Amino acid sequence: MVSEAPICMESEGDSVPRPKGEGGLTSLPGFPLWMAAMVAVTLIFAFQPLYPGSIGPVSNILPTACALTAFLSSLSCLRRYGFDRRLDFSAIWLLFTLGAGLWVLAESTWAFYYFVLRVAVPYPSWADIFYVGGYFPIIAGLLGYLSTFWVALSRKRMGYAITAIGSGVTLALLFVLPVELGESLSTINFLTDMMYPVLDLVLLSLAVLSLAIFAGGRIAKWWMLFGAGASLYVIGDEFFLYQVAHGTYYNGSVDDLIFLLGYLTFAMSFYAHRKEF
Repeated sequence: MVSEAPICMESEGDSVPRPKGEGGLTSLPGFPLWMAAMVAVTLIFAFQPLYPGSIGPVSNILPTACALTAFLSSLSCLRRYGFDRRLDFSAIWLLFTLGAGLWVLAESTWAFYYFVLRVAVPYPSWADIFYVGGYFPIIAGLLGYLSTFWVALSRKRMGYAITAIGSGVTLALLFVLPVELGESLSTINFLTDMMYPVLDLVLLSLAVLSLAIFAGGRIAKWWMLFGAGASLYVIGDEFFLYQVAHGTYYNGSVDDLIFLLGYLTFAMSFYAHRKEF
């Protein structure tokens, strides 16, 4: 069992060298593999006009694979801390792993609809139970981190974070929700269309606040990557809802690619956390 060693926060004037926190993202051993995966999935979507009949099946296989990569990466961090729920960081990583696992189930369920039930766009469907369910443990894990290190957040960084969060909320209220809710919807469609923007804003807000605390510190790299993964996931989510509202979504569209990049970045963030300790 690995004990919970306190994570020291670096002040702006701290010049004490911290070997595990040195270097940029490129210093991580897994960086080349992550970049290769990001480029590979991007090229698959970029050249889809060459194989239009295959992009649908491919775009329904890759999400499960990429989500599973994020789950396994999170699971490795959970094993690093152990499975004792009485320990704060064990509980936090159990939550992150549970959330990633629910997103694997969500992608698998969507693929089941596509391949077995022959439903091209299963929205809303049982898959949304797992998509929505995955947010809650991840959000709870972020709250666990914030509650532990909240005192390290300076007023200046708090101001930047509030500005960023306020901008996101404003954009959602002015441009996202009016489009998604601009037509007559059934009760279930209305509820799902409302849940995703709300949960996206909560996830992104907590990621921004966490990054404001840890930026420049010993574990900054993994928080930068986690924030990037959360941003990609939220953008993909909202773009999907926008396309569905306009009837322009298809399997293999750009938001599918954004989700894949998000999952891969989550996986890299969890990997970076393991390497920074």
